[in-house]
Amino acid sequence: MVNERIKKAFLGKARHNLKNPVNAIIGYSEMLLEDCEESGNENLLIDLNSLLLAGNEILNHIENQLSDNRINKIEHSVVQMGKDAEIAIRTPLNTIIGVSELLLEDEFDHIVSTFSSDMKNINDSGQMLIQELKSIIDFKISDLEEIRNQNLNVGNLSMVKDVLDSIQPLESADYKKMVIGQILVVDDNINNTELLKKRLEKQGHEIIIANNGREALIHLMTKDKSLDLMLLDIVMPEMNGYEVLKFIRNDKRFHELPVIMISSMDDTDSIYRCIEIGADDYIQKPFNQAVLNARISSCIERKQLRDKEITLISKLNIEREKSENLLLNMLPNSVASRLKAGETDIATKHDEVTVVFADIVEFTPQTQEMNPSMVVHILNNIFTSFDKLAQQFNVEKIKTIGDSYFAVGGLNSNNQKQSAINVIEMAKEMLNVLVILNKETKEMKLVLRIGVHTGPAVSGVIGRNKFAYDVWGATINMANRLETTCVNGKIHISKKTKELLGSRYSYIKCKDTEIKGIGLKTTYIIK
Repeated sequence: MVNERIKKAFLGKARHNLKNPVNAIIGYSEMLLEDCEESGNENLLIDLNSLLLAGNEILNHIENQLSDNRINKIEHSVVQMGKDAEIAIRTPLNTIIGVSELLLEDEFDHIVSTFSSDMKNINDSGQMLIQELKSIIDFKISDLEEIRNQNLNVGNLSMVKDVLDSIQPLESADYKKMVIGQILVVDDNINNTELLKKRLEKQGHEIIIANNGREALIHLMTKDKSLDLMLLDIVMPEMNGYEVLKFIRNDKRFHELPVIMISSMDDTDSIYRCIEIGADDYIQKPFNQAVLNARISSCIERKQLRDKEITLISKLNIEREKSENLLLNMLPNSVASRLKAGETDIATKHDEVTVVFADIVEFTPQTQEMNPSMVVHILNNIFTSFDKLAQQFNVEKIKTIGDSYFAVGGLNSNNQKQSAINVIEMAKEMLNVLVILNKETKEMKLVLRIGVHTGPAVSGVIGRNKFAYDVWGATINMANRLETTCVNGKIHISKKTKELLGSRYSYIKCKDTEIKGIGLKTTYIIK
C-alpha cells in the first residue's frame, strides 16, 4: 500500500514535470504560427505545425503511458512505464529537437523579432524532456526510502518525499466526514441519476432527481426546502445543462445556489463557458467518487455558511433598523444623521422657531390616590396621541416633563410662518384629543392648557452615554410661562406669534398679562 502510494505520488509529479516543457513547446509554437500568419510567411507554417502536432502527441503519450491506472492493470514498474513513455515520445521528440535546430540555423529574426529566442525555448524544452524522462527511468523505491530515512534533498525524489510527508493518506473515516445537504441531481441518463442517488444517500444527503433541464427548473421553483447544491449534466434533451446554468445565474431567487457541472464533454470551450457564467466546479465523466464527495461537501459547506451569513446580516439589519428608529424617536433626522456620522459637539442656532408647551391641569393632585400603572397608562395614551400629531404637522417633539409636553416647529424649515401655523393646528388637535380622552377616562378629569411663543433658540445634543436632544433660550421660557398663565382648555400665544400668524385665526387680546420673571405683556388667546 505504501509502495503504491509512492508510485502514484511520483507519477503525479513526473506527469507535472513532463507537461511543463511540453506546454512551453505548444505555447511558443502557437504564438509563432500566429505571428507568421499575420506577417504572411506561409513557408514556415508547415514546420511550425509539425512542432505543434508533435507537442500535442507527446502530451497524449504522457497521459496514456504514465497513467495511475496502469499501475493497477499491469505488472510494469514505474521504471518500465518510464521506458514505455520514452519509446512512445521518442519520435515526436526527435521531430521537435530536429526541426527547432534547423530553424535556429536559418535565423528568421528578420521576419518575427522573437523568432530565434522563441525557437531556442522550444529546443531547450525538448532537451528538458529528455532529462525528465531519464529521472523516471532511474526511479527506485529503495532509493526513495533511503532519501526519506536520511532526510536528504535529491531532485524529483525529494519533491515526492515532500508530498508524502505533507499530505496524509486517506483513511476510511475520511470519506464519512462530509457536510450533509439537499442535492438536486440532473442527468438525462436514469442509470446515472439512480446510481448517484444511492451513493449520495448513503452519505446522508437528501437527493432529488431530474432527467432533463425543464424538470430541474420545475423542482427548483416548487420545492419548499431550499436546495444546497445542484449536480448538473450538460448534454440533455428539451433544455441542456448550460441553459439551466444560465437561467439559475440570471435569476435572483437562485443565483446563489452552488452548481457542479458533471459532463463527459472535456473540450476547453465547454469547461471555460460553464465556469465563466458561474459554475462552482466542473467534473468530467467518468469521475472518482471520493473526489466528487469532497467537492460536494466543500460546495455545501460554503453554501450553508453563506446562508448563515445572510441570516445573520438580516438579523443585524433588523436590529440596526430598530436602533435607528429608536434614535429617530429621540432626535430629529438631521441631528441623528450627524450623530451617526461621528459628530460629537452638535449645536445649531435658530433665528426663529415656534415653541409649544402643553400641560394637563391639576394632573399631579389627581394622581395621589391612583394606581401607578393607571397613571402611566393614561399619560401614555395622551402622549402617544400627541406624538402622532407632531409627526402629522411636522413638529419636533423635544421631550415630556412630568405631565407637560414640549415640542418645537421650524427647527428644519425656513418657512417660519408655516411652521407657526403647523404648531397652532397641532395645538388645536391636542385640545380635541384630550376632550375625547377625557370622556373615556373615569379615573380623573383631563383638561389641557397650551402656551406658544416664537423667537430665537439654540438646539443641540448633550451627554455621552445617555445623550439627549434639547432646545434652550428665552423663547422656551416664554412659551412655558404662557402655558402656566393660560385659561384651561385654551391656546395662549405671544404677540410675536400672533404677528407671524396674521389674520389666519381669530384672537382674544389679553392686555397686561403678568408673565413671571418677564413682566406685563400683551398676549392672545386663539378662539
